[in-house]
Amino acid sequence: MAKEESAISPRFQSDCEDDDKKTKDFVRDELKNVEKWDASGVDFDKRTLEGRKANRGFTISIGKTSNTTAAELEPLRKEKRAQTLPASNMRRGDHILSPEAQENLFKMNETLKARYRRGSVTVATTILSDEQLMATWQEKCTHHTHGMMTEGQAHGDERERTTIGEPLKDAPIVSCHKGSKGFRDTTPNQDNFSITLYKNGWTLACAFDGHGPFGHIVSTRTVQTIPYFVAQSPSFPDDMPTALIEGFERGQKELVAHSLENGWDVQASGSTAVACCWKDDVIYTANAGDSRCVIGTETTRKVLFETEDHKPNTPSEQERIEASGGEVRTQTYPDGWVNHRIFVKGEDFPGLCMARTLGDESVKQHGVIATPEVKMTKVNLSEAPFILLASDGVWEFLDSEFVIKAVAKKIKSDGPERTVQKLQREAKKRWKQEEGEYCDDITSVLIQLGPR
Repeated sequence: MAKEESAISPRFQSDCEDDDKKTKDFVRDELKNVEKWDASGVDFDKRTLEGRKANRGFTISIGKTSNTTAAELEPLRKEKRAQTLPASNMRRGDHILSPEAQENLFKMNETLKARYRRGSVTVATTILSDEQLMATWQEKCTHHTHGMMTEGQAHGDERERTTIGEPLKDAPIVSCHKGSKGFRDTTPNQDNFSITLYKNGWTLACAFDGHGPFGHIVSTRTVQTIPYFVAQSPSFPDDMPTALIEGFERGQKELVAHSLENGWDVQASGSTAVACCWKDDVIYTANAGDSRCVIGTETTRKVLFETEDHKPNTPSEQERIEASGGEVRTQTYPDGWVNHRIFVKGEDFPGLCMARTLGDESVKQHGVIATPEVKMTKVNLSEAPFILLASDGVWEFLDSEFVIKAVAKKIKSDGPERTVQKLQREAKKRWKQEEGEYCDDITSVLIQLGPR
């Protein structure tokens, strides 16, 4: 049954068309007629086609003086961006596989299935049941929340979630919006998240960004299994780096077995992943790919730490990939923007834009690893530190310094929940400016530390 209009959350109203949309459309249509008729002496108030919503995204100073020029106030970018898309592919979307590449991937998956059925030690592993996951949430945790598999969502819809255990005091604020791959896009949201509070006082937060035909399954599965494997690790919590690495690597192995058992293809489907585990003033981060975690404070409004994105052209990542039989191919667009993708050498798949992922079994023997990079950060709780985990939907057009400064300012004036909503809207606005109808899925997880 369709939702009533009144049931729509206010946070999504900001993405609706303005009330005067008909007026704006009328003006645009008449201007087209003016051009067609080659009429002269026609003028109009350009503000008719403009307008700002009261619940808009971030509008903050970035330390510029009142004499700053309009050119200096352009959105911060490291590179130029094209305003058009190549006919054959979405420049920031998944690589479109040729029929030959699809056939090769199918054969690879059939070979993997045969090895799995024979009980090959490199493939076989225990597939976690729902009962095993639930038992761990109940025995070793006081709280667990993760995003549910949700069908039929539209651009901007929030992912539904399920919660086990007690409600969290000062719970992290999470928003996970479906993006848009074009007009009337019906594909699933491929981002997902989880929050797990263990009985020993440590909390693990995950923000994963799926890609490929079954990327939504990869992210939904691993935001549950990685917290499970961390909880089961004998290294947890005394040796946190080992526990986190073990969680990712065991999650990868279970994922492959799950795909083979349940009939979905993991060869060219995967997910980037960023997680952080904290207790008191100690924070451990683990990341694979270009989902990112940043740490800042409300008092200084500065970046204390940020994870490093694992891009194909990062020298250490590229060296490992090429030494393992993969190759990084570069495409330069007419405006100078450069895109790097990873392929099996001599093949046309999978075309990944990140050098570490969960899933993507076709390149696991070619240097694209699931092992995360783990770092430890210690913070001063008196400075009101906060952690933000976000998918590439946020970071593609917003840099860490801007986000930390904006979030630190807005937390005090608007509170954490409205701050996350504004961050999501700001990211969405940048996507529309740069890529038109195409917008990545966008996920933000905001965690405030220390007394408040």
